[in-house]
Amino acid sequence: MNVSRFFGSTNREAMRQVRIALGPDALIVSNRRVNGGVEILATDATSVATQQMAHRDTTEAAPVVAETTNIGETPASASAVHEPMAKPIASPPAEVVGAIGAMQGALESRIDELLWSHQLQRTPETIQLFQTLLAYGFSTALLRAMLKRLPTHLTGKRAIEWARNELDTHLPVLQKEELLWQPGVALALVGPTGVGKTTTIAKLAARCVKRFGPDKLVLITTDTYRIGAHEQLKIYADLLRVQVHVVQDAQSLRQVMLGIQPDQVVLIDNVGISQRDRYVSEQASLLASSGRRIQRLLALNASSHGDTLDEVARVYKTDGGSPLIGCVITKVDEASRIGPALDTAIRYQLPIHYVSNGQKVPEHLQFLSASQLVDMAFNQASHYGKALYAPTSGEVAALLAAGLPEQQQQQDDVLAQRNEMLTRLLTQHSTSTVMDVAELQQQVAMFEQCGVLAAAYACWRSQLQPSDANADSILSGEAWLRTARHEHEVLHPHVPLLCMHQLTKTERGTKRLVASYVVNGEGRIVASPFQQLASANEWLSTEGDHELVHQPESRLTTAAMTWINTRLPVAMHAFEGGSASFWRECMAGASSSFFCAIPPSTRFWHKDGTTSAKALLKQLHYQAMQPSSLGLSLTQVGGVPLSDVAVGIARETIELRSKSQASAQAQLVALRLLNRTTNALLQDYAFLLHSPERVYSDAELAPWLLSYIEFKQITRFKAAAYAVLERDASSANGSIIDQVKLAALVAAASANIALTTSHAPLGAILKQLVSARSQQLSAPKTVEGLLKLFMMKNIMQQ
Repeated sequence: MNVSRFFGSTNREAMRQVRIALGPDALIVSNRRVNGGVEILATDATSVATQQMAHRDTTEAAPVVAETTNIGETPASASAVHEPMAKPIASPPAEVVGAIGAMQGALESRIDELLWSHQLQRTPETIQLFQTLLAYGFSTALLRAMLKRLPTHLTGKRAIEWARNELDTHLPVLQKEELLWQPGVALALVGPTGVGKTTTIAKLAARCVKRFGPDKLVLITTDTYRIGAHEQLKIYADLLRVQVHVVQDAQSLRQVMLGIQPDQVVLIDNVGISQRDRYVSEQASLLASSGRRIQRLLALNASSHGDTLDEVARVYKTDGGSPLIGCVITKVDEASRIGPALDTAIRYQLPIHYVSNGQKVPEHLQFLSASQLVDMAFNQASHYGKALYAPTSGEVAALLAAGLPEQQQQQDDVLAQRNEMLTRLLTQHSTSTVMDVAELQQQVAMFEQCGVLAAAYACWRSQLQPSDANADSILSGEAWLRTARHEHEVLHPHVPLLCMHQLTKTERGTKRLVASYVVNGEGRIVASPFQQLASANEWLSTEGDHELVHQPESRLTTAAMTWINTRLPVAMHAFEGGSASFWRECMAGASSSFFCAIPPSTRFWHKDGTTSAKALLKQLHYQAMQPSSLGLSLTQVGGVPLSDVAVGIARETIELRSKSQASAQAQLVALRLLNRTTNALLQDYAFLLHSPERVYSDAELAPWLLSYIEFKQITRFKAAAYAVLERDASSANGSIIDQVKLAALVAAASANIALTTSHAPLGAILKQLVSARSQQLSAPKTVEGLLKLFMMKNIMQQ
């Protein structure tokens, strides 16, 4: 029995295809919903009848075989034995089989919808992520398939990063351009009208000419319908000095292809045909009959609606021509969201070769990786704001509440039990007043608004419950760094992120912990993506590096800077100390900008002789700045409230000279802190600045310098966090490098709470949890309170 597969956007469309292909008496084998529509498996009634006839002939011949093989058995007894088998089995009518298939498909669809609805009811974080990604332009079919695998307890930014990683993994892209541009390749761009095929062909032609030369490229157009279409391509061909041919039918295309040399690249521009036009299959036949293998690329208009893109991909993928090797996404500059185009590429497995983002030839054609495309989809959605064609949180909540009221009641009962447990815990920890559970829940929900808080909790929970370690392992330091960069670029698009590299020694002094912290323009730590642990004869990093070797402090800083530079386009590094040879090495290496805090005794060449930083600081002329105008969220600087500090900044060009090496120029940047009321000198700071990419203004430098001065205290928090984790190492499930990572994240989160105004309410909660009576929490108490808060958040998510 030959079973055929039919696909339609609706059940009626699929059944229409079945009737056209197999007739009204076709038998339906199965009917089910798939991504993008309905799939029907059917067979011809005549083939079933033929199979039944063959079965009847076989059973009727069986008694004869029995008579000749069973010696001593009478013919009557033999026929009696096989008489029941001689009757053909009655098959149910076609209408019954079809009804059963339709019922099976409907039941499968209904069960799937119920399971999905139950998951949404049970996990509110899934609802939030579903709504967010729906607003980014991704389809419900893709999101349902993806979010069914969402690990438990992933919320907020962690859930977003998980979704980003899933899209990165499953988005098909061309891995290298060289895989496409091979000598003798023939590429045809197909798609509906007005998607920008001719302009894209011109951009591809420019890339080909740059790679192979004009004599190795031939342009062909089959667009003789649109007025001026082939003239437009001829203009591009004249500018590139390449051949161009106009063909009208299969015979002329074959003649042109026979005259092209085997090593010449062929680019074919086709007439735009609507996906609902019957000429789609004729165009596919035209290209297939050219006498040469032609690879087809589908042009997807990023500004089209998702349903339209789905229809285009489905029709062109099943038009009977050669298989599509991928797609080119066009008109990205006109689209508010490219999520629908990426969604279509994932569901139909069309590797994205290029992205066209403008009319300029050849500039506006980009070759992007999967992560870059996903980043573009997320950034576009954030830039253009609320989506008009996606439900709001209130609408989603109302629909879910109306659908399953009984489950909502069960959730309310569970929530009441949690609140009762939290109230008892808070009563035990609080010495004076009982903390409000609602306030606690509100502040804990703010975890997801702070990257390091969310990352610290995720790392803590993965060590508490190893079953979740695999789920959280995708939330690597690199993922958090990328999230921090995206959030920073929205508010400060032209200002680099500050990356501080801090070295902390353990209490016994046998180990050195080097953590990299990323600080945004507001003076808050937003990520701690890379950590290292070094002892007398061993070195480890959170990226899996492990060497049995002693690493000097300068090498630890260099390793951190190198790791950041490969993942951030532009960054300003900051570290403390070093030597002239190390600074010179950093200047001669990668073109990264950095500043380092130097002691007053540091000597260098200035003008006509050597001098010290202390002496030069007394000679400089300082420009006054108002800290309140810098937009910092720091509560204080150098132990003085930020509102009581006056800042002066100055800079001077100096040289680092050596007998064996050429001199290197840098800038000495001085920062002077004064008491605004008394004008008394609080502290002078000296920094060595190297910025080869650009010259930074005083207004850009001052926030970095003030943030670095204040966050030098992070070493206290990290030492306290590592001491607590090292003490509890016997009960921990993570490795030693996992403890180092958790210590760095807890230290960053604690520093944000203690040193910035954005997390002041959390600081008040920590004071109650550790029964603190002092105005300011110490570093060990802050770490202790934060770990208790993690435990309470874990209870809330049970």
